[in-house]
Amino acid sequence: MGKFNKGLFFGGLLGAGLMWLSVTKKGKEVREQILDHAAVVYPKIKAQVVASDQYKKLNKNQYVKLVKEYVDKYAIENGLAESVKNMVVKVVAAQYGKLKD
Repeated sequence: MGKFNKGLFFGGLLGAGLMWLSVTKKGKEVREQILDHAAVVYPKIKAQVVASDQYKKLNKNQYVKLVKEYVDKYAIENGLAESVKNMVVKVVAAQYGKLKD
């Protein structure tokens, strides 16, 4: 399979998954659960980062590493599925710009 065909195939799968999250009732419920977990995790990560001595020197890679470590612990405590855990990491990691402001 050529690169174009692979890209087209995976793009179609991604589009179908995103459509499922936004259109179906179950998808909306899953999306809300992910956002609820992210809303719990982000303030705790923010407090941990701001309290850190290296806050001014923190780059995005270090921030994402902290997020992954914290969400791993949170996922174990709350019994999150791997896919939900990964989505929470993505949502919270995307808040790096907001954190630095």
